[in-house]
Amino acid sequence: MERALSGDAQLAFDHEQILTDGIDRAREKLERSALATAFCGPTFTISELQEVYEAVWGVPLDARNFYRKVQSVDGFIVPAGPSRKTDGGRPARLFRPGPCTTLHPPMMRPLSQADRETA
Repeated sequence: MERALSGDAQLAFDHEQILTDGIDRAREKLERSALATAFCGPTFTISELQEVYEAVWGVPLDARNFYRKVQSVDGFIVPAGPSRKTDGGRPARLFRPGPCTTLHPPMMRPLSQADRETA
């Protein structure tokens, strides 16, 4: 598990363990619930949703696989009208959270490099 804080800071008592447990819980919640959409605006692109997963999970995700997984969960996200113009390429489609609160199948977090070394 990577350190939540950079080198110099030390947390008192068991606060580092509490922080670590909280991060682990958030990572698990993203796998099985639609919580990630709460960290996006009212409308968002799939790339913006992917950035939430990458930030919390701490690993880069393949954009094509992520798109496929997100679209396979019925009711997770729904189209939200017009596209948003991007810097390059075609305009990005906009989505909003759907009615689904539990993801089935879950969005399984890939192992980080540190996790692969200890497995």
